[in-house]
Amino acid sequence: MDIAIPHSLGRVEAKRRIEVGLPKLAAHIPGGGSLASEWAGDYVLNMTITALGSRIPVSLTIEEDRLSGSLEVPALMRMMQGQVAEFVKLSAGKMLDKP
Repeated sequence: MDIAIPHSLGRVEAKRRIEVGLPKLAAHIPGGGSLASEWAGDYVLNMTITALGSRIPVSLTIEEDRLSGSLEVPALMRMMQGQVAEFVKLSAGKMLDKP
């Protein structure tokens, strides 16, 4: 599932805010889930969200005016795909909003 999150911060500031917010994100994953993340390039972030016994790979690319990316919801969680995508978009949006 593709996602896009607009912003007006520029790439450098958006990356800084994402880096600051990532440690806080893990605490908000439902069901005591976890988050693993790594930078695959200067502006490409790969994450794996583990929740309810499932792993959800997420890839985000930071662009000048938006975050774009994709997430792959496992078959067992497809009925929750919209909720998972909304969680990622909402969380990324909150990280971008905080200086």
